[in-house]
Amino acid sequence: MTTLSFVQYEAMTTLSTNSSRATRGLGLELNQVQTDGCSELWLTLHNSTSRTLRNWVLHCDLLREIEPGQDTRILGRVGSHIRVTSSRHQDLTAGGSVTLCLLGAADLLQRHTDLPAGVFLVTGAETLPVTLACPQFPPRRQRTSTTPAVSPAAPSAVSPAGALVPPPARSSSLPGHCDWPASVTFAAVSAAAPAVAWLQHMLGQAWTPADSEDATLVFTLVDDFAQEQYRLQVMPGGVTVTASHAEGFLRAAASLLQLLDMRPPGRGDLSCQQIDDEPRHAYRGLMLDCARHFHSVDTLLELLDWMALYKLNYFHWHLTDDEAWRLEIKAFPQLTEAGAWRGHAEVLPPQLGSGAQRYGGYYSREDVTRVVNAAAARGICVIPEIDIPGHCRAAIASLPQLLCEPADISAYTSVQFFNDNVLNPGLPGTYAFLDAVLDEVCALFPGPYVHMGGDEVPAGAWTGSPACARLMASEGYSNTRDLQGHIMRVAQERLAARGRTLIGWEEVIESGSLDARTPVCAWTGAAAVSRIAASGHPVIGCPAPWAYLDMAWSADADEPGLYWAGTADLEQCFQHFSAQGELHAPLFGVQGNLWCELIDDREKLCYMLFPRLFAIAEWGWCGATGQDWPAFLQRSQQQHQLLAARGVHGRAVNA
Repeated sequence: MTTLSFVQYEAMTTLSTNSSRATRGLGLELNQVQTDGCSELWLTLHNSTSRTLRNWVLHCDLLREIEPGQDTRILGRVGSHIRVTSSRHQDLTAGGSVTLCLLGAADLLQRHTDLPAGVFLVTGAETLPVTLACPQFPPRRQRTSTTPAVSPAAPSAVSPAGALVPPPARSSSLPGHCDWPASVTFAAVSAAAPAVAWLQHMLGQAWTPADSEDATLVFTLVDDFAQEQYRLQVMPGGVTVTASHAEGFLRAAASLLQLLDMRPPGRGDLSCQQIDDEPRHAYRGLMLDCARHFHSVDTLLELLDWMALYKLNYFHWHLTDDEAWRLEIKAFPQLTEAGAWRGHAEVLPPQLGSGAQRYGGYYSREDVTRVVNAAAARGICVIPEIDIPGHCRAAIASLPQLLCEPADISAYTSVQFFNDNVLNPGLPGTYAFLDAVLDEVCALFPGPYVHMGGDEVPAGAWTGSPACARLMASEGYSNTRDLQGHIMRVAQERLAARGRTLIGWEEVIESGSLDARTPVCAWTGAAAVSRIAASGHPVIGCPAPWAYLDMAWSADADEPGLYWAGTADLEQCFQHFSAQGELHAPLFGVQGNLWCELIDDREKLCYMLFPRLFAIAEWGWCGATGQDWPAFLQRSQQQHQLLAARGVHGRAVNA
């Protein structure tokens, strides 16, 4: 998303690395020096082989803006991927070295995840790996918490319902205990079938149906509860769940599962209690970016379990971007044959550390069906995102005959350093593409919403396009912002014809061309939430400083993450959400966003999601709860332990 100025870093003036001269093969040593308010990044390439390398080009991925320095030539840049060489045409002799220099802002490299990634060397037709020397960052001063630390709570230290995340609207302790047997019997109405199946899946058990008089667990249907409202009663004779809809039974199942997981070791009983609960917001979402890095279907199915456990009900699936197209489209097989893969020999170059080799993946129609069905079985609606008109480089590179205008001389650079990533609203091929894609998307995803992006169209796009000039003249448009409104309005109309509602990032309403009922994801901050709500649009609050889970936890150089919107630890996330409440505007819902420029595996995904997802889950379910930080911290610590027991290892809560 767009670079904002929410944080001011004290620049690191030096960066040293352990020498890579002894590394067998090729090694890269870094040295960052600050001069006159900017950084010089010196890259020394060591050749420990017995070969002299000629006509070589160094490839790497870097997320920061750079210029060539002394004796250095930048041959090209596509997104994060840069190609550099010596402007003096130096050979890289056997046992020798060559030094290059890149210039950037004073805060060019601040942490390990800022470092060049996916480094390799190309000489002729040969691709050679390069080892990056281990950097030594100076220590950074840490933020001091404003409240005393709270020791981890034993399971008995807090009331059972009080340890739930999110906490219930109302709960009361009752005398006695309920013996929870090793072999569970249940009686359930048909609406509770998904909850019964999910509980057995999460507990790894197979239960036996029984009459309600004899069952350990009874699911009872009433007529007057809201969609996600439920009552959970734990009595000496068993557990009763009451709801009116499948979603209510599933939310009760999430609370029951947490209560079962919180039992002390060796204890099989549950404390008697009654919970009456329902959500503050109807929309409680999590966005996962699967375009920057591909995440397997198995990981997505796990993610849906975590969402269900914490009562999130919308999975926003970011499937397309500049770096990849991840969704199989039968009408255009090139989108996944070419657009799902990156590498030195591929249509799309390496990005974000993916390296020289073929890297990527896509979701087949069968994969999508698995994810959609698993989500529905957990009371979660899947919202696919097909990001237009910006963030489209993968699609454009895959379908150049359809989506490119040879006469277009528009000059622009996106925030992520692409200069050819915007769909052209003046081309008939653009609408043929949209129609075919939306036909298949709507057939695959039965939910009511399709997210169409709409963010970060760079200045200068379309200004040199004859096709766009003709469209502007025929429609009476005065500026290129009207062109973005045009293509988004067409997308909205074509989705409406297919029975779907368009959602977009906050930029989609700038032209004023969309229906005032269009839901909008407000991401730049609290002011945007209030401004968009005042315009009448339903608002999904996902302010980057607190709800972007890819932001780093702290300024520590070892802490992974981006930081263009600042850093936020668990306390900062919770305090912002608790203090803001409705962010001075009525919300349609709330959402956490996990962008994956730096997240390429399950371990990193878990680390960035938890524990901060707890704060978002509570914001969505409870709204402005008034709960204090120590109580939330205690809940989070206990949930951290429960997740670890399930093999989900988030970041330490209190470190």
